[in-house]
Amino acid sequence: MQQPSTFQVYNASAGSGKTFTLVKEYLKVLLNSDDIFSFQKILAITFTNKAAGEMKERVLSNLEDFADGKENDLFNIIINEIEVDKPTIQLRSKKILDAILQNYSAFSITTIDSFTHKIIKSFAYDLGLPLSFEVEMDAVSLLNEAVDILISKIGTDKKLTKLLIDYSLDKADDDKSWDISRDLNEFAKVLLNEDDIKHFRVLADKQLEDFTKLKTKLYAHQKELKVAFKKVGEDCLGLIASHDLEHKDFMRATIPKFFADVNEKAFNFTYLSRSETVQKAIDNHQYYSKSTSDSVVQSIESIVPEIINLFNKSKGIYSQFLMNKLALKNIIPLAVLNNINIELEQIKEENNIRLNAEFNQLISDNIKEQPAPFIYERIGQRFQHYFIDEMQDTSVLQWQNLIPLIDNALAQENSNLLLVGDGKQAIYRWRGGKAEQFIELGSRAKNPFHVAKEIKNLETNFRSYSEVINFNNSFFQHTSNFLQNESYKNLFFEGNKQVENAKKGGYVTLNFLEKEEDKNIEKLKYPKKVYEKIMQLKDGFSLNEICVLTRTKKDGVAVANYLSENGVNIISSETLLIQNSPKVSFIIDVLKVLQNPNDEETRFDMLYFLHFHLKVKKSKHFFFKEFAKADTQTILESLKKYGVSFEISTFHQYPFYEKIEEIIRGFHLVNSSDAYVQFFLDIVLEQQRKSTDVADFLEFWELKKEKLSIVAPESANAVQIMTIHKSKGLEFPVVIFPCDVDIYRQINPKIWLDELPENYENFKELLVPYNKELSHVNDTGLKIYNQQREELELDNFNLLYVALTRSVEQLHVITEKKISSKGEENRNFYSGIFINYLIQKNLWEEDVLEYSFGSEIRVSMKESQISVAEIHQKFISTPWQEHNVVLLASASKLWDTNQGEAISFGNLFHEILAKIFTKKDVNKVTAQYHQKGIIDENQLLVINNTIISVVNHPKIENYFSEEVIIYNEREIVDVDNQVIIPDRLVFTNKNEVVIMDYKTGNPSAEHHQQLLKYERVLKSMNFKVDKKILIYINDKIDVVEV
Repeated sequence: MQQPSTFQVYNASAGSGKTFTLVKEYLKVLLNSDDIFSFQKILAITFTNKAAGEMKERVLSNLEDFADGKENDLFNIIINEIEVDKPTIQLRSKKILDAILQNYSAFSITTIDSFTHKIIKSFAYDLGLPLSFEVEMDAVSLLNEAVDILISKIGTDKKLTKLLIDYSLDKADDDKSWDISRDLNEFAKVLLNEDDIKHFRVLADKQLEDFTKLKTKLYAHQKELKVAFKKVGEDCLGLIASHDLEHKDFMRATIPKFFADVNEKAFNFTYLSRSETVQKAIDNHQYYSKSTSDSVVQSIESIVPEIINLFNKSKGIYSQFLMNKLALKNIIPLAVLNNINIELEQIKEENNIRLNAEFNQLISDNIKEQPAPFIYERIGQRFQHYFIDEMQDTSVLQWQNLIPLIDNALAQENSNLLLVGDGKQAIYRWRGGKAEQFIELGSRAKNPFHVAKEIKNLETNFRSYSEVINFNNSFFQHTSNFLQNESYKNLFFEGNKQVENAKKGGYVTLNFLEKEEDKNIEKLKYPKKVYEKIMQLKDGFSLNEICVLTRTKKDGVAVANYLSENGVNIISSETLLIQNSPKVSFIIDVLKVLQNPNDEETRFDMLYFLHFHLKVKKSKHFFFKEFAKADTQTILESLKKYGVSFEISTFHQYPFYEKIEEIIRGFHLVNSSDAYVQFFLDIVLEQQRKSTDVADFLEFWELKKEKLSIVAPESANAVQIMTIHKSKGLEFPVVIFPCDVDIYRQINPKIWLDELPENYENFKELLVPYNKELSHVNDTGLKIYNQQREELELDNFNLLYVALTRSVEQLHVITEKKISSKGEENRNFYSGIFINYLIQKNLWEEDVLEYSFGSEIRVSMKESQISVAEIHQKFISTPWQEHNVVLLASASKLWDTNQGEAISFGNLFHEILAKIFTKKDVNKVTAQYHQKGIIDENQLLVINNTIISVVNHPKIENYFSEEVIIYNEREIVDVDNQVIIPDRLVFTNKNEVVIMDYKTGNPSAEHHQQLLKYERVLKSMNFKVDKKILIYINDKIDVVEV
């Protein structure tokens, strides 16, 4: 039955079961339809690969349960929400599960980036991209390469050299480092931001001369403004003097002093704060005191209009001055950025690379406006149902690109769109995700579709215990008072009314740290307090149940180091880095020394490791002295007495992967399993596939070593340390949060300012510093300044929300006791917000440093520690010459069953016949399979003879001639979005086709049905089917015409 299309938005606060809801709605679509392939018409988009994997796993495991007749919680909810009985659900679940597993590529639960990539691949030709283009996920490395190329041109390109010298001098003036390479690498990251890319494209046609010309013009204009500004001051002082007035005649001499400074100091005084004082005097008509004589009053009153006029004139000039000042601050950096962008584009073209970051813009520019059916046709699937998770993190461009496809789907009946998100968890503004987008979609305000919007709230928190839920509800409703924007304020007030679940109890503490006079103690006070908390918790909770969340990676490193030094097992992004393994570092050192024998520093690092590793008894001093002047070959010869068996000549003969294994074997690096070395070998293997050599690998290592890490088992009994951003979507029994963030602090913030003055040489917009001065430039500047400030408030409160809602049972906040001498808290910091909350609750006491809510006694049952990680006691590595390997190209060759042999036989024949177009291909193709070790001599003879019998069979030999057009195993998408793959299509005339299908085993009616289906599809494509032929390949060849 046809149903109208629906559009639902779920506001899902932390822990409210959004994945459960998504899976439920997904399964309802599948089970409500008698089409077992309906999953091919659903696109579910999540934010991370992990989330996509979790959702797929939940869908499949529930289908499996339903197929087995199990009635779990989800089943009982679904059966009440759809009009389908249990036997039907059971039958459909089994069929759908089989269909998904047989067509897994059409099971579209994916990330937005993967879907974007799929569209780009489908339109590669239209976009002028070579079909073999590579996607570069590590855009920063590519950017660093562009910076290096730009810097390398110093001295050869005069204009560019001058530009970079000017840039260096600007940095020196700001007391910054002269090392522009590091600075540029950081600064250039703005080129990768989705929000900034469109602005740089506008600047793409600007030449270096355009920037320098604008700079020269603005400097000249600043001089003119200075003269005009001083003239205003002079005119006002002259006006006062011409009416026989003295400065003291004015109240506190505020106005005369102000204009005197304008005249004498020009722009070199605190104009903004002083002008605010003058403005207040004007607004309140406070020009003179009550005791001023009538004659003086009269004189002052007579010149008030002129004073106001001159004051407004000074404000106008100062605004222009500020505009120029902001522009001049960034003209040189902007010109440099533009040149880096040019180099980046050239690298991409030369290396046939495209950045993942630019795909959304490519789609927006070139594909979005295409008719939706055309896009669906290209990607090979037509979606009727859209499920989008973490909608608050979907970027504006990504959403705009999806709207036409969704709109087309909703125009049909039986379609639906479901968005799930939480504006309070939007913490990815820096990569294009804007909370405002979902806030509007999650309210009555905005609907981009013609279908009515239904807004639902997931009100129950299923994650946390009651004390944690109630604390967060109360605290975050309180934080709404500190948000200026009304919609943000409403989001935090209305969005923090979560309902408790059955889990009662829990424990929350707020811990305040006083300032330490000793700098070293001050630096370690947070890590020390974290350690104390863990010691208090360790009897009630296992270490792997505790997670320490930090605002920055740097904070995490400080905590990790302190805990490690004090004997606490930890897992953090730093401890998992492969480069931190001494053995891996040694392997790299060996490669460097062999590559560059004169590298003495690395040779000493190598010897330092070997002294410890080989348990050399003589002191380090004598060990180093022995080899100080020796070459690498001599050192290796001498090390043989310590059991080292490494030969340089043998090493150079090996393929790259074997080279690394030879180092491991020769120096006896690994006896038992070592996760770091094993992961390193995986990386080596991946690079070998790209035909790498030692030099290439060392270059790759320098670029990537900061990011390559091992994956730690979740069962490891260690405290986890991670940033808030990494913790998104996760939960932990105990969360410790040591942090105090300045809500309004940004590092070198910049914004794009448009509506520029006419004298800006055809520049429509510029990237300028974001500071208080911006609000005084013009109305646009004021609007941008206030908007940015509101966004900063939201983003930092969102970050705090994500941190405090990761906790299941216990939450421990550690922050600063930041109280002024007047006893006032600083509400620009998290600590001030916590203190203010306690004050409002009448709980704050000056001498109390810890506040608690609930009971610290553990409520949940402590689970016994069972490690699921398999520990390999032995590291296995043998030289390739000793390997006795037989290649098994097919898994079925491992099956010791008749069925396995039959399947393998059929698959092999299909595979070989798919490569044969005409009779003359037979010997060549079978020989290739023999050379690859897939078939032996006897099998070659049998298979070759069998296939020759097929191609020479009198009924079909014409279809293996060179007179016909052949398509072997071509995918065809039918009207229902199902893919068919006929074995062989033979086109004899323009529109006449013969369908041929190879079979092994006994004839079956299903084989006939299969060919009839192929015929229907081909007829729908306006082809005339001449014949349908089944070829049975067994002991003899049977050709059956259907």
